[in-house]
Amino acid sequence: MRPKICVPIVASLRDRIVKEAADVSRLPVQMAEWRVDFYAGYARETASIVREIKEVLGDKELIVTLRTEYEGGEPNGSRFDYFGLLEELLDQGEADYVDAEISRDPVRLKELCRRYADSPTKVIGSYHDFQQTPSEDCIVRTLEKAKECGCAAGKFACMPVDPEDVDTLLTATARFKEKDHEYPVITMSMGEMGVKSRLYGGLYGSCISFGCVDRTSAPGQIPCTQMTEVFDKIYRDPKHIFLIGFMGTGKSTVAKELQYRSGKPEIDTDAWIEEREGRSIRDMFEAEGEEYFRDQETAMLDELGLQKSSVVSCGGGMVLRELNIRKMRALGRIVLLTAAPETVYDRVKASTDRPLLQDQMNVDHIREMMEMRMPFYERAADICVVTDNRMICDIAREILDRI
Repeated sequence: MRPKICVPIVASLRDRIVKEAADVSRLPVQMAEWRVDFYAGYARETASIVREIKEVLGDKELIVTLRTEYEGGEPNGSRFDYFGLLEELLDQGEADYVDAEISRDPVRLKELCRRYADSPTKVIGSYHDFQQTPSEDCIVRTLEKAKECGCAAGKFACMPVDPEDVDTLLTATARFKEKDHEYPVITMSMGEMGVKSRLYGGLYGSCISFGCVDRTSAPGQIPCTQMTEVFDKIYRDPKHIFLIGFMGTGKSTVAKELQYRSGKPEIDTDAWIEEREGRSIRDMFEAEGEEYFRDQETAMLDELGLQKSSVVSCGGGMVLRELNIRKMRALGRIVLLTAAPETVYDRVKASTDRPLLQDQMNVDHIREMMEMRMPFYERAADICVVTDNRMICDIAREILDRI
C-alpha cells in the first residue's frame, strides 16, 4: 500500500500559516499537518484558522496537532487547553483528523472518542518516545490501545538507538497489521537513522509518512520530493517475475528461458550491480565486505520500479533482508528455485566467481549454507519450483502456468 505523504505547517503567524497551506496545496502530497504549538497568536482563533487552512488546501486532508514540549513539541504548546482544543475542533468538524496523545489521559481520550464518534473529524491516537525504541510487544500493545480507545487510527513514533531499533519498529508494524488488516496505523522511527521507516514503512503497513518542505516538525523528516521519487518507484506494480534461490539452482538459465517464452526482458541483479559499480562482486567483497554489497542490492530494487515488467534473476542472498522481500512483493511475484546440494555443487564447482564458496567448494559447506538460508527463501516465495534433473523449458513452462 502506497502511504499518503503528510507535510507540516509550522509558521507562527496566521498569514504565514495560510501561505504555507497554499504552498502545500501545489505539492504532490496528500495531507498536511498544522502544528498548533508553533502558532504564536490567540488560542481563540485556532478554529477559524483551521477553516481557512482547509479552504486553501482544497482536496488535501488536514491533521491538526497540538504537541506539548514534553511530547516533543514547542514550549509554546503548553499555553493551550489540550482537551479543550480537541473538543472545539471535533465540534467544528472542519479538520479531517486531530492528533491526541494516548498516554496523556487514556480514560478521557476514550470518552472523547465515544462522544464524538459521529464527528466528521476523526481522532488519531498517537504515542511518541523521543529517547528510545520500546520492545516489539510494547509497540503492538500501544497500537492496540489506540483502537481500544476508539481512535480512528493509531500512531507510534520512537527514536532508534541503533539500526536494529528501526527493524523492531517495522517488524512490530507488520505484526500488528497481520492481526488486524483493517485498522490504519502510522509508524515511524525518528532521526537520521530512521529514514528507512519513512521511505519504506508502507511495505510493512504504515499508511501515512511524514515529510517536509523546508522546516521540519520532527527529527528525521526528509523532503517530500525525495519521498515521492521513491514511492513512484516502489509502488508502480509493474509485475516483475523475481527468481530467488541459492547459487546454482538455475536462476540465470531459467531467466533466459522465461525471457524467450514471455517476451519480458531479463535483468540479472548481480550483473546490474557490477556494471553500476564498474567492478566484480568479488572485488566488492574484498574491498568493502558483504554488507556493502547487500546495501547495493537493497538500493537497486527501487530502480526496478522504473523498469517495464521483467524477469529478474536475484543474487542468492537477496532475501536475507526483510526489506528486500517486501520491496519484491510490491513489485511482482517471487519464484523460489530449489535443488539438492549435490546438484548445486555439480553446477558451480568449476566457477571462480563465488566469493561465499571461496576455499570451501564442497557439498557439506553448500548444504550448511542452504539450510541457513532456506527459511528466508521459503518465507519470501509465492511459488516454489524444483529444478533437479529437469529440462529448462519444462521449468519455465511451470512457472508461467502457475503465475
